Amino acid sequence: MTNTSAKGRWKWREIVVSPAAWIWLLALVALAVRLYHLGEPVLRWDEGWSLAHASLPWRELWQVATEEWHPPLYAALLKVWLVIGKSATRIRLLSVLLGMAAVPLAALVADAWSGRARVAIFTAGLMALWPLLVYYGQVARMYALAVLPVLAATWFILRGEDDTRWYNDLGLALSASLALYTLYYTAWPLAGLWIYAAIVRPRRIPRLIIAGLGAGLAYLPWLLASRSTLQSRIGTGTAMGKDPILGTLEFLKPTIGGLTFIYGSGWHTAVILGVVLIVGIVLGLRDSQAKKLLLPLLAVGISVVGIAYGAQASRWFAVRHLVPASAFLLLALAWALDRLAERGWPLLLIALLALGATYWPASAGTVYAKMLEVVDPFDPSADYRFVVQHAGPNDLIYFNVLARAGWYENLRRPQDPAWSYAMRWDPIIEPMEQIAQRIGRDTRTYERLWFVLYKGTFGPNGPLKDWLDANLYPAGGEWREDVLFLSYAAPQGKWKSADTEFLFANGIRLKGARWTESAKVGGACALEVVWDAAQPFQGDYKVFVHAVDEMGQLVAQHDAPPGTGSRPTTTWQVGEDVPDRHGLFLPVGSSRQRLRLLVGLYDSSTGQRLLLADGSDAAEVGSFEVE
Repeated sequence: MTNTSAKGRWKWREIVVSPAAWIWLLALVALAVRLYHLGEPVLRWDEGWSLAHASLPWRELWQVATEEWHPPLYAALLKVWLVIGKSATRIRLLSVLLGMAAVPLAALVADAWSGRARVAIFTAGLMALWPLLVYYGQVARMYALAVLPVLAATWFILRGEDDTRWYNDLGLALSASLALYTLYYTAWPLAGLWIYAAIVRPRRIPRLIIAGLGAGLAYLPWLLASRSTLQSRIGTGTAMGKDPILGTLEFLKPTIGGLTFIYGSGWHTAVILGVVLIVGIVLGLRDSQAKKLLLPLLAVGISVVGIAYGAQASRWFAVRHLVPASAFLLLALAWALDRLAERGWPLLLIALLALGATYWPASAGTVYAKMLEVVDPFDPSADYRFVVQHAGPNDLIYFNVLARAGWYENLRRPQDPAWSYAMRWDPIIEPMEQIAQRIGRDTRTYERLWFVLYKGTFGPNGPLKDWLDANLYPAGGEWREDVLFLSYAAPQGKWKSADTEFLFANGIRLKGARWTESAKVGGACALEVVWDAAQPFQGDYKVFVHAVDEMGQLVAQHDAPPGTGSRPTTTWQVGEDVPDRHGLFLPVGSSRQRLRLLVGLYDSSTGQRLLLADGSDAAEVGSFEVE
């Protein structure tokens, strides 16, 4: 095959093939390998977060983005995309198409950079098949999107070398700002682009400064909105007292391993890739255009060091942050392959066979297994199954982390309960005041609330549970694996109260009660009683609250230790008033009727009920109407 640059065509055995045809064919290859097994495996943790985030109203979408790890552009784009559906395949299809679009754009950049059609085609092929890009081209996250504005900025940088018209600088500024609105880590390859342009065309520095200021101005609203989060993230490493230089060096190895995608093969993959790069580059060093290699070398070098530095600051490395930088690695690799081809097709064939053999395990297995971020087994449908079995269509479900909300949203049908959030788990710990305001607004509409607490009451979840117990009416709780499901009643009807004097055995007295005097069919009733100890006693007792019909049939109930476990009877002092809240969820299919409220206690170890003086085992404190 010979390069006929005048016409931009190649001849191979007298068959003329357009480079553009090759590039679009490779774009279709990119589409095919990203569509393969697209619906598998199930949604990962971060993908659940993406779906939940994109499902929020626009104002909340922006606010949540200011509090988490990533800017809002991808979530906003995904929100628009969700009109086609919320299945795993459909939400991942956005990343597939973005990854496909990167192929011709990268070829365009490669052509402008090298001036050689063969480099453009090699770049397109590598972009289509590179394991790191295929992996994140199937994931419902922002990484496939981040490649596009970085490549666009590169194209405007290259055009601006010879074309000084203003719209190239405007395009550069807009592309850079879009990249930064997509992923913070795009700052590193962008820095490499600016430095490259300043070195190659020093006279262009004033224009580069203006373009940089334009990008910064466009990005300023986001910096102001997210400054608190950014300051806390950046300050993590400093607070840990780590030496930044030694820490960066420590993370260089995994960063290089991630960039070369050694997963599924081992470090010999990086070695073979390095040999191909070095041999190809050395063979082309005499080329008058060798200085162009500064572009990928700067973009990749600065990205590797920058990402390693960020990893040491947070003590956490993620290979996905390298996705934008990988495009520049592939530019350099395409350059090297082109130089090998010039020295003889056998050299190119050997290089391609070596790369294909070493990357085959990753391309055929690791890429589609999607196991890089998965540590423990998980079932993203578990929350949904519990909710639809226990909650009614008019209930509201809160999640303490958006990832699990996204898993629920992925399966939720129109007749299933709506959801909200009270985030008290990494990466967002909302202030309790903010959560209280949201719940307060929601209780104007919803009487039955459920809280899905990942890790239960551990850590920052504890204050949330305390607030719920103090301000709502506990209606139940159940553990499933590492998730605690809690239900609370928040009725808005009128209340009725009564002074009572029920004395149970062992000197436990029920001295007061108040309850909601009516409830809707399938709604909730709330009851608050006051206990005290008329005399010293021993024993650990639970409280039961039953709502029964005129025939004495049980309609709804709630059993719990006093104070939802915060005031066990073993802690009561004589004469001390102990308030105790309870919520009752009425069955969705219940009928209009009057229900009686019965309250009693039983031994938590034996189930034996305490008796009243008249021999009964429950006190009837009042009744309410189901309307």
